[in-house]
Amino acid sequence: MKKALILSLILPFISMGMKAEKALPILGIAHVAFQVSNLEQSRTFYTTFYGFEFAFAAHEDRESWYLKINDDQFLKLVLNPEGTDDNRLVEVAFQVSDIEATVAMLRKRGLDPAPVEKMSDGTLASMLEDPNGHNLIFVEYTSDSKQKLARGKYLGSRRVSNRLQHVGITIADEEAANVLYRDALGFQETWRGSRKDGSPDAWVNMQMPGDRGDYVEYILLNDMKPSRKQLGTMHHVCYLTDDIQKAHRDILFNGLPNLKRYKPMIGRSNRWLFNVHDLDGTRSELMESGSAVTK
Repeated sequence: MKKALILSLILPFISMGMKAEKALPILGIAHVAFQVSNLEQSRTFYTTFYGFEFAFAAHEDRESWYLKINDDQFLKLVLNPEGTDDNRLVEVAFQVSDIEATVAMLRKRGLDPAPVEKMSDGTLASMLEDPNGHNLIFVEYTSDSKQKLARGKYLGSRRVSNRLQHVGITIADEEAANVLYRDALGFQETWRGSRKDGSPDAWVNMQMPGDRGDYVEYILLNDMKPSRKQLGTMHHVCYLTDDIQKAHRDILFNGLPNLKRYKPMIGRSNRWLFNVHDLDGTRSELMESGSAVTK
């Protein structure tokens, strides 16, 4: 769905001053999917360094492998054997407790989500494209879904994190993004920052409904036309840890080279973090849960 159409559908809802009677039944991020050029090599990368175990495979239009972060969250690797696109982000999936209620509420708010369908992994899902061209999937884990059947399994002790806290997506038009994420989906801004003091805002954290506190991070383009390398950095996932130094030691112990670029640092959000790019150039951020204290 194009931006203009989304705006034309949602703006009447906003202009009438209508307030959502209740929050969407979003529980948090279910999975984030990225293209990879080789499933075996990518699985080895994430299993070796991060300790995430293979949980199951599914096949929609392409073969996909799910690596488990916790019982509700997965990293989804989507095969693109001819070579990954410059934009490797495939979709962001939000777990909901009731897909039919979610779709009904989205339609009441002026949106046009796809009809609910049963996916190859057994979930019930509906898709919506955001104004910046990102695929959003709303998924309910059914009793026979592969996610539910994998509960309590594939939770390796070598995981450097057990929580996917946020996903970063590029935003060319913040106003259009807010019409969807803030005004229709009920996300709330919790922080914004710039790359350096006095420069334009570069990041905006938009926390979704639900108790987990998961959020989407706008990566504001500000007229930038990002390269393939920049898109790999901008479209990212963030894994949470209570101790960044331990996570760094663990991932080095797992075989990551001890290079300067992987050294923990304090980011603009005043959190300790470090970044690692996978074999296809997609960034993972490991971030400490609390505000930075000098280590």
